[in-house]
Amino acid sequence: MYSTVQDRDTEANLLLAEIESIAAQNRKQDAAALKAVIAYTSAGLHKSRDGFSGIRDWIMETFDFKAPCAGEIASIARLSPKFKYLAEAALSGAARLDSIAYAMRRIEREGLAVYSRVPYPEPVESPYDPSVWCTTPEQLMREYCIHASRSELAEHFDRICAELFDQQSLLDELSQQTLAWMEVSERPDGMWDLDGRLTGDTGKLLSNALKTAVPPPRQDEKDEEGLLPSASGRNAEALHQMVAAYGTDPSSPKRHGHTATLNLTCDIETLRGEKTGRLPILDGRPISVAKARLLACEAGIIPSVFDYETGEAIELGREKRLPNTALRHKLELEQPGGCAWSGCRAPVSWTEAHHIQHWVDGGETNADNMILLCRFHHGRIHTNKWEIEKVGPGKARITHKSGLTDDDWEADLLKDLPNGHDSDEWSPTFKRELTDHANWFAQKNMQAAIAKAREKFRVGVAPPKDPEEPPAEDPGDPPF
Repeated sequence: MYSTVQDRDTEANLLLAEIESIAAQNRKQDAAALKAVIAYTSAGLHKSRDGFSGIRDWIMETFDFKAPCAGEIASIARLSPKFKYLAEAALSGAARLDSIAYAMRRIEREGLAVYSRVPYPEPVESPYDPSVWCTTPEQLMREYCIHASRSELAEHFDRICAELFDQQSLLDELSQQTLAWMEVSERPDGMWDLDGRLTGDTGKLLSNALKTAVPPPRQDEKDEEGLLPSASGRNAEALHQMVAAYGTDPSSPKRHGHTATLNLTCDIETLRGEKTGRLPILDGRPISVAKARLLACEAGIIPSVFDYETGEAIELGREKRLPNTALRHKLELEQPGGCAWSGCRAPVSWTEAHHIQHWVDGGETNADNMILLCRFHHGRIHTNKWEIEKVGPGKARITHKSGLTDDDWEADLLKDLPNGHDSDEWSPTFKRELTDHANWFAQKNMQAAIAKAREKFRVGVAPPKDPEEPPAEDPGDPPF
């Protein structure tokens, strides 16, 4: 028995060594291919000699590379002049191409190019090799590419973005809400099509709900080919279970509460905006302080707030943070028209209770310190562009930093986007799509105005005074 186990361990170690040797050879081959591609494309030969404008297409058409690998090599070749430390790690075979390509693309997408090259005040020790010191963020990113898993590398970039783009995270959220949409339509065959695009938070909530609504497939559920049910099929069933349970279970939250499925963890000093060097954590991922302060207002979030020095949990839970049923009912009676933002048509059942003085800053959870806002305008208030003051039961004075009230502001901006989303609040990440959305909305309004003018022009033709007189000739379309 002992010899059998020993033999299996020996065989396993030999196989592992063989696999590692092959993997190392593959990295060297990938590095050699990358070096040749950079030399060839940097001279522009793929364009002048081979007639290809894109490096990825040239690699796929000319050589036997699959699309993912060709895309990774093309990204590194294109961006290698900007990020020499990351390129060096790829060319030496120290890091896999997919990790380096991910890092370079993430730097470009998040606008971190300048940040990656600015030296640290003092060199930073590599978290993986104490003998290596990093003088710039790019060098530290290189260490993650060499040693870390993909999830650890992604988490490192998440931390960087959460630290650098505090206010922008709110602009991202507002922009995502503007671009979000969903349509449910019945098909001729009796089935239904579901199509749309969700915000990051809504997508996480739905994803978490889908994962827990039905149990994962069992081994005895395999089909004749030995395959388990598809994930898309399970998602459809999960959605059915969620909707059915919500509509029939008497214990399901209906109006004055929501199922809390996201967990926010933060210490009180960080949440107050003090420079602690720490970040809030939402479902295991770091987020900005600005977004944490907004999420802490929502019923769909369970906040775990603690004192960092003592580790003691601080009682800022549901009873103190959120209005109870009686207080919520009072706020709704004061504000039956829904969201307090001028011109907003969100019904009162869609609103969230906002603390005029934030609860983490000592604001009380009472009617005098609370106003109801829809999710979009609630997030808008949490940016540094607006001020809100409660002036009476269910009444608020909302003022932009320019001095205009929300009433004046909306009257001017509704022609640009359906919800009055100001271009000054657009996230750079979504600016192109928001511009297209605004152009589409402007064109739609123009067409509606022209159609209305044409109708008015035709209706405005006066009937003849004499019944025997023939009617006036229809002038046709207006002269514009």
